[in-house]
Amino acid sequence: MNVAARANRTHELAAFLSELAFERIPQHVTERTQDLVLDHLGVALHSSSLPWSRIVRDYAFKSGAGGPCTVYGCANTVNAREAALANGTAAHGIELDDTHNESFSHPGTVVIPAALATAESVSATGREFVTGVVAGYEAQCRAGSAATAAMSLGFHGTAVSGVFGAAAAAARIMKLPPAQLESAFGLAVSMASGVMQFTQDPEGNMVKRLHGGLPSQNGIMAADLAAAGLLGPRQGLDGRYGFARMFGHAEDASRLTRGLGVTWEMDYISVKLYACCRMFHAFVDAIRECRDEAAITAADVEHAEIIVPQLTLEGRMEYRPRSIMAAQYSLPYTTAATLLLDPQDPRSFSMEAMACPEITALMDRVSATRDPELDHMLPAQYAGGVRLKLKDGRTLSRILPDSIGTPERPLDRTGIIRKFRALTSGLVTAQRQEVLMDAVFTLQQDNGVSRLTKVLRDCI
Repeated sequence: MNVAARANRTHELAAFLSELAFERIPQHVTERTQDLVLDHLGVALHSSSLPWSRIVRDYAFKSGAGGPCTVYGCANTVNAREAALANGTAAHGIELDDTHNESFSHPGTVVIPAALATAESVSATGREFVTGVVAGYEAQCRAGSAATAAMSLGFHGTAVSGVFGAAAAAARIMKLPPAQLESAFGLAVSMASGVMQFTQDPEGNMVKRLHGGLPSQNGIMAADLAAAGLLGPRQGLDGRYGFARMFGHAEDASRLTRGLGVTWEMDYISVKLYACCRMFHAFVDAIRECRDEAAITAADVEHAEIIVPQLTLEGRMEYRPRSIMAAQYSLPYTTAATLLLDPQDPRSFSMEAMACPEITALMDRVSATRDPELDHMLPAQYAGGVRLKLKDGRTLSRILPDSIGTPERPLDRTGIIRKFRALTSGLVTAQRQEVLMDAVFTLQQDNGVSRLTKVLRDCI
């Protein structure tokens, strides 16, 4: 069938995003954008000293030196793509970046670095930056939600759908017309990649961290090439061999454009409190509620049975994780860390914590059970629960439909500020924390981007 004769949802989405104006975005969405930018920066700054962040940052300094764009916490500047690569990798470095349930992805870790680097490159205003971020969240979340089978096929949602979010953010800030954004989407389809093999190798592999930076970098490239006149195929998202069909086996790609301008993907973003796999958060909350209400400690627990959907079990039952990432994806370890440590502290998922004999002993008292009823709640909700058998004979149990920080149980600005302070404490002075927060919450000003990036370069 002729391409022009078919409904083209890719073009419809591109037209809406390329023409999106700040004034058309509801105030609560722009305010939530500021919250998520602060959350993103806190996570990325905390992660900036970790090995994977340092490696990618050093690479960015070598390959992109002399550009105008900020690498968080560094005085040296680099080209836009290298900045997006370094900052996106750092933001995905400790499993605390924001998430979108339906797309199984982390949009902020990809979109915000691409938007900020592009905004610096073209001297965009604060409103243009915020608009670009909103456009990026729309693109990534809608693309990923149109291909929800991707994860079951072994693809990582953030890596494969993130390139569309970064491309949309960059293109909107660059003020590309609809045809060029559609072309950028067509180019981005050939850049969409990222497999889940990292879950099968517990020996310290670092590639998952790159799944934030790589699509951020590639999205800028797609927008740059489209702006230069390189043509990508039309219907890159919804065509016969487009993203939705190839990555999600989706015959109906209507999710790409459903409710455009009426429903906003920013309203469906979850803020993570725990430095572990997003699918674990409901059972972590369930454990904490049972523990607090019954005033028990880990020493009181004879056995912990975790109750989850099947998807949460796949590749996540490692009883002896040998790397930080393996611990963050280990259901037994996360259970033990929740009972013995503080899952809100990233240090609970450190090599030192993993070496604790009490953690090891408690992991051996953890099992997991699939509840088919919870399967039906995916991807709208990531449910989970626990059944604790205590040494005194009592049993405590609880199942939650989803976790704190989700749209149903949102973390407000006060909670996000608390998380930001905790993550940057000891790294950023209290005075710098205040200056940085003020810069984020006044982003809509004309000089919002330059003010924010100046603070970011000097904050550590």
